[in-house]
Amino acid sequence: MKHRRSRAPHGDARSTGRFLRPGDSAAARGGGAPRTSRFVAVALVATLFGCADPLGGDEAEADGAPPPRGVVADAAFVRDAGATDGAAPVPSPDGGAAADAAPALECGALAACGVDCVDTTSDPLNCGACGRTCVVPGAEAACAAGACTVGRCDVGFYDRDGDPENGCEVEVLCEAGAACATACGTEGAVSCAGDAPVCQPPAEACNLVDDNCDGACDEGAGCRVPVHRGLGNGHLYTTDLGVLQTPPFHVEAANYFHLYAQSVLGMRPVFLCDKGNGKRFLTSENACEIGRAPERTLGFWAPEPLCGAIPLYRLYSETASDHFYTTSAAERDNAIAQYGYRDEGVAGYVWPGP
Repeated sequence: MKHRRSRAPHGDARSTGRFLRPGDSAAARGGGAPRTSRFVAVALVATLFGCADPLGGDEAEADGAPPPRGVVADAAFVRDAGATDGAAPVPSPDGGAAADAAPALECGALAACGVDCVDTTSDPLNCGACGRTCVVPGAEAACAAGACTVGRCDVGFYDRDGDPENGCEVEVLCEAGAACATACGTEGAVSCAGDAPVCQPPAEACNLVDDNCDGACDEGAGCRVPVHRGLGNGHLYTTDLGVLQTPPFHVEAANYFHLYAQSVLGMRPVFLCDKGNGKRFLTSENACEIGRAPERTLGFWAPEPLCGAIPLYRLYSETASDHFYTTSAAERDNAIAQYGYRDEGVAGYVWPGP
């Protein structure tokens, strides 16, 4: 009996004479179930046995990654929009904190404004409170005790009423530094610091003029040198105090009067002259009145009472061969009456102070 070989159904893999490979389509595998149906089946099995969500939702959240677009974000990814650096982050459901949170500022007595510690009582950018910036019209703003104030007016403006609301409200038309005439007739410079231009007087100079309009002239300008008075081998007047502190001399009066160090407007030189017997006197004569060269020049006195100068009286005693000089009329009179000195008039005009 002959057997006939059965034919495989059309489309069966065995009719092709090859093995199914993993990449073959469902049709190539012999008409298996469609992929959609198979996926539903897998999902049903996973649900029944408590497996992970086939869409990957539970797995994604477990990894800490942001959820897919369109899904409400987990609380761990929500940041307070009003928080600043240093504020506590919004906690996650498991009690943790955002990983990028910064530590809180430690400012002590100062205020924490953003990332800075500031003094809100004096900071014009945070005056009285964080972010409260002072703006004062026509001026540089300042902050005092937490309130905005006028720091310094802009050039050409003046704060008349002291109100920071209107700032430096007065415009001053002024040319700072321009030459001007002072109240005492000297040349000053215009100052624009006040409500109206002011003529500021200059500093004193060695010119026998009251430059700064204070009623005196050349004072404190270093124009004058002191002359000291001593007694030993007769009277001695010198700018060297050390000589009078050496025997046989002693100091009668330090800084007794003052002379100019340099000649100004016709002043005369004051020479210290030696008589040849160790005694000395003062004169403006180049030959010391006796045909001798002066020992030294002490300074310069005036021929008349200029710039607050006072007379220096000259007296001479033939008995003592001593020249005596005094700025006191009473002392002059007493030397004449009591000690036999002869009045030789005014030697020159000197100054009581530097």
